[in-house]
Formats: sequence, C-alpha cells, structure tokens
Amino acid sequence: MRRFFFSTALVTALLAIGCTSATTPDYDTRVATERDFLDCQNQSYVSTGTMTDPGVASERQQQIIDECMRHKGYNVND
Repeated sequence: MRRFFFSTALVTALLAIGCTSATTPDYDTRVATERDFLDCQNQSYVSTGTMTDPGVASERQQQIIDECMRHKGYNVND
C-alpha cells in the first residue's frame, strides 16, 4: 500500500513538471532574438552616426534594423 501511494505521488509530480515545462517560453530563443536585435540596432546607430537630420536618420535606422534582422533569418512585418 505504501508503494502504491509513493508511485502515485511520483507520477503526479512528474506529470505536473512535464505540463508546466511545456508552457514556458523558450528562454534561449528570447535571449538570442534580443541579442540579434541589439546587434542590428547597434549597426544602425553606427551607420547613421553622421546624419544631421534626425527624421531621416531615424527612418534609415529602422530600414537597417529590418534588413539586418531579415539577413539573420527573422520575418519582419513592415
């Protein structure tokens, strides 16, 4: 009888762990995406550093970020 309760508790715990791990977002993917975005953002700032018109620079920065993210394999919604 003791073995039955132990087995039941163990199965319940494993099911609970399995169910919760499937619903959590993939941390590594989020970190990689953020790292790629920050890399692209940095490239855009460096590329537009000499532009004097802030509006034109901002538009060009966004274009550079979009192109860079596409190059890294992401789908960019314009």
